[in-house]
Order: sequence, then C-alpha cells, then structure tokens
Amino acid sequence: MYKKVIYNTAFQVFGKTFTATTTLIITLLIGKTLGPAGYGEFTKIFVFIGYFYTLVDFGLNSIYVKTATAKSELNLLKVLVGLRIILALFLLLAVYIVTQALPFDPIKQTGFSPLVKMGIIIGSLTIFTQALFTTANAYFQRNLRYDLSTIAAIAGYLVILISTLYVTWVNGGLLGYVFSYVLGGIVLVSFAYYFISKRSHQFVLPQVEKSSALHFFSNSWPIGLALVFNLIYFRIDVLILSNYRQNSEVGIYGLAYQFFEAALSLPIFLVNAIYPLLNKVYLRSNLSKFNEHVKRWLLIFLLVSIALAIFLYLISFMIPIIYDARFLGSKKALAILATGMPFFFISALLWHLLIIFGKQKYLSGIYFAGAVFNIIANLIFIPRFGYIAAAIVTVFSEALILLMLTLAVVLTKRELKIVESQ
Repeated sequence: MYKKVIYNTAFQVFGKTFTATTTLIITLLIGKTLGPAGYGEFTKIFVFIGYFYTLVDFGLNSIYVKTATAKSELNLLKVLVGLRIILALFLLLAVYIVTQALPFDPIKQTGFSPLVKMGIIIGSLTIFTQALFTTANAYFQRNLRYDLSTIAAIAGYLVILISTLYVTWVNGGLLGYVFSYVLGGIVLVSFAYYFISKRSHQFVLPQVEKSSALHFFSNSWPIGLALVFNLIYFRIDVLILSNYRQNSEVGIYGLAYQFFEAALSLPIFLVNAIYPLLNKVYLRSNLSKFNEHVKRWLLIFLLVSIALAIFLYLISFMIPIIYDARFLGSKKALAILATGMPFFFISALLWHLLIIFGKQKYLSGIYFAGAVFNIIANLIFIPRFGYIAAAIVTVFSEALILLMLTLAVVLTKRELKIVESQ
C-alpha cells in the first residue's frame, strides 16, 4: 500500500510542482503586465468559472472508483463521459445566463465589468475540457496511474505557458490570457484520452445508459452537494471582495490564494492515492486493521501539513521580492492562510473515510453549515477589514468543518463497532 501511495503521490507532486512553477511564471507575467487591478479581473474570471468546475464534478468520480470492477470499468467510464458532457453543456448555458446578471458599478469600479464578463464567456469553454479531464482522472485513480495524468497535465500547462508568453509579447491583454487556458485545456484532454485508449485498446466514446446514470447520481448527490457547499465557502470571499473592494485588493488576495491553493493540492494528491487502497482494506479486512491504517495516515497528514504551513509562511516573504511592492499585502494574507493547512489536510482524509463507510450523506449537511458560517462571517467582516478578514474567515471555517467531520466519523465508527459485535 505504502509503495503505491508514494509512487502515485510522487508523480502527482512532481506534476503539481511543474504546473505550480508554470503558474507562478504565468501569474508573474499577468501581474507585471496588468498590475493588481488587471490581475484582480483575471482572478474574478477564473474564480467564477471555478464554481462550475465543481458542479461538473459532483462527486461522480468517488462513486466510479468505489464501484467499478476490472470488467466494468471501461463501460462505466463511457457512461461517465456521457454524463459529464451533458452536464458541461447545461453549465455552459448557465454561465452565459448568469454572467449577464452579474453586477457592475462603473463609478466605484466594483463588481464585474463588461470586459470581465466577456472573459468569463471565453473561459467557460474550459468547463468542457475540465469535465472530460476529471472523468479521465477517475480511470487513472482507480488504476493508480497518476503518472499518465501527470504527463497530460504537464503538456497542457506547457501550452498555457507558451500561449501566455505569446500574448504578453503581442500585448493580447486580459482576453488573450484567458484564451491561453482554453487552448491548454484542449491539449490536456487530448493527451489524457490518448493514454486511456492506448492502455485499454479502446476508444472511450460517450454512452448514455439510464440504469448506470441513475446509479451514479443516486450515490453521488450527497458528495456533489458537499462539493458545491465546500466551494461556496472556499471561494465566496473573492466574490464578496469584488462587490465591496477595489480590483487591486481582489488581485492582492487572489495572488496569495494562488500559493495557498497550490499547497492544498498535496492533501488531495495523497487522498487520491490512499482512497482506492483504503477502500479495498475496508472491504477485505476487519475494522480494527482498517483503523490501524487510518491512524498512521492521520499522523502522516498532520506532520506533512505542519511542515507545509511553515514552508508557506517562509514563502510569503518572497512575494514582494518576486513580484513588487504593489503586492505586499499578499504576504500577510498568505501567512494567515498557511495557519489553516493542518485543518485542510485532516478534513480531506475524513471526507473520504465517510465515503468508504457509505455515510456520504453527512457531507452535504456538514459543508452546508460551513458555507453558511463562511458567508455570514465574510459579509460581516470583509466590508470593514477587506482581504485580511477573508483570509481569517477561511481558516476558521475549515476548523469548524474539521470539528463536524470528526464528530461524524466518531459516530459512524461507533455504529460499525456495534454491528461488528453483533
């Protein structure tokens, strides 16, 4: 188990290191070229689109990994591709409709300008490529072949970087930078499905099968709702900042969040590799042996998260040097966000434990409560304290989520012990 986890996590970390370094160069180019205000507009575009990435995910991958067998994995993958394409098309339409209603105050320069709205429309094409790549990752996760996923991601980000360099050279502006991500997404998906076809000796064509589709949705909706609530509380602060603060402040907070979000990939990578293996241990072994594995991983997650929090704190001092004095506020925001790293690590593991136990119904309630707390706290404090309040509320919200997840896991394990003893 540990060899497989280390192998797959190492490839994901390598890929994320490459993509994070590429993203750093990209944000440096965009930040230097457009300044805090322009980078704030760029942040608004992809934060808004990011909400729809989560909707197209909707927890379907977790159900695929949990239920697919060696014989059924390709057929179920084709059904999953069909579902994701349908979802993506509906979401593209929703983006267009919602974008028209987004507020903008030309005097205060708050909200979503016509240029930002156009950027959202162009960038929304990445929802389609994100849907297809997310589906491909379900296959890679079940077979623990994150090396193939990593190669596809590297190819996509290389195209984004080259496109960004070209846009900077020709002064292509904000919309040019957005289109770079669309082009990179197309390359990313092309590589991913080439690898799947080569490994399985089949073309992965979308299928629509009613019984399988119902199976996916009936089991995934609590996870999907939890993901939606998770994203609401995770990034609603940027939308609230957009309506109460200048673009420059959104850009300052957005830059700090780029570093923080990159670091949050590590617990996701670890859990991606651990989840299929822990699920097998749970199905084949008794609860006590499963608990031994969980305790070891909890300790590993805690130690790694503390080390990463310290690393982020040190990195925060580099921001004014790498960028310039205009982004000095990003240093404070990142230092605050870093303190919440252990909460995010442990939450990621507990989230998947509940899915293994078949108790994903708890997730939607937990993350709904977290979203409500986060929205209320941000609405109270952001108008007065700005991005500093946004960073602090993010940390406190995740601490609350971790507390509720811990209670849910403890209660579930008590139920399982009672059943096992009978």
